[in-house]
Amino acid sequence: MPGDNSRLQPNIRPLNARIAQQIAASDEKREAARRHYKKAHARRRKQIIFVGMAIASVFMMQLVFGQVRLHAANQTLTKSENQLASVQKTNSSLKKEAKQLQDEKYLKQILRDKYGYSKKDEIIYNLPDKQA
Repeated sequence: MPGDNSRLQPNIRPLNARIAQQIAASDEKREAARRHYKKAHARRRKQIIFVGMAIASVFMMQLVFGQVRLHAANQTLTKSENQLASVQKTNSSLKKEAKQLQDEKYLKQILRDKYGYSKKDEIIYNLPDKQA
């Protein structure tokens, strides 16, 4: 390829045809190597993106499952707090009632109202409830 001077400056000619052929062959090899490395880089880039997406997916699923577990735990906590408040309210009313049962007047009042006990020579009238 002694006449192929498109790559060279116009005032420079190759010394011999064999060197020109080696240069042309090396240009082809260089271009083939460049295409090979370009494909290899594209393949590696795709693999890295795929692995990155897989890792990101795993982390996202962990995050979602963690949020679900947290929500369930919060619901359980809220339910337990409501039960605790109810039990504490019942406990305080029972303590109050236990304290009142120590009072003799209150005990007599309960016996009269609830069980119909009466004092000596006392008459109790049971009137029907007024229903509309």
